[in-house]
Amino acid sequence: MSELQREFRDALGSFATGVTIATTLAADGEPVGVTASSFNSVSLDPPLVLWSLAKNSLSREAFSASGHFAVHVLAASQRALSDRFARSGANKFDGVDWLRGALGAPVFPEFAARFECRTRHEYEGGDHIILVGEVVEFEARPVAPLLFLAGRYARHQPDSEPAGDEAEETMDILNEALSLERALETVVEGKLGEAELAEARRLMQRIVELARGASS
Repeated sequence: MSELQREFRDALGSFATGVTIATTLAADGEPVGVTASSFNSVSLDPPLVLWSLAKNSLSREAFSASGHFAVHVLAASQRALSDRFARSGANKFDGVDWLRGALGAPVFPEFAARFECRTRHEYEGGDHIILVGEVVEFEARPVAPLLFLAGRYARHQPDSEPAGDEAEETMDILNEALSLERALETVVEGKLGEAELAEARRLMQRIVELARGASS
């Protein structure tokens, strides 16, 4: 990966996303699944969603040939499941509870939202393929989703949604905490200078002030 490509990837990482696991069945009937953060809505009428898969993925043939897939938007409590399906290789489903969905794709019993789709289109997208599916079944639950930001899980997530001024104060604290996390990464990477140190101190003081204000 070139330096420009790395910078482009890091810039894209500034956009926070949810985390999903897409599943389908291989030609031999074996379950297939991958973790993906490229999920997005396309249309309400008809109901369409999309996600993308690397062309060199071991799962590409299964997703291209099956004609269907399920997308699970993961809950904040499902980080371990996300990590399991992000790894390359077999045996991802060992010890994982799942059933066959409406179209045959494996579906998990736990999720923040789940969409079962019939594949409508497959497009070329550089080093990825883009799969567009028509939603035939879906379900959503009132749980906090798993979030991903700047190449890692966003660890500061509220368990429930506060209202009014409390919501604004909570988001201020979360945003400052995430900024502090990014600043502290420069320490680990050995890039800490006077400016970075001053910024880290400012962010820590700001978090303390916000926390005091929220508790008063």
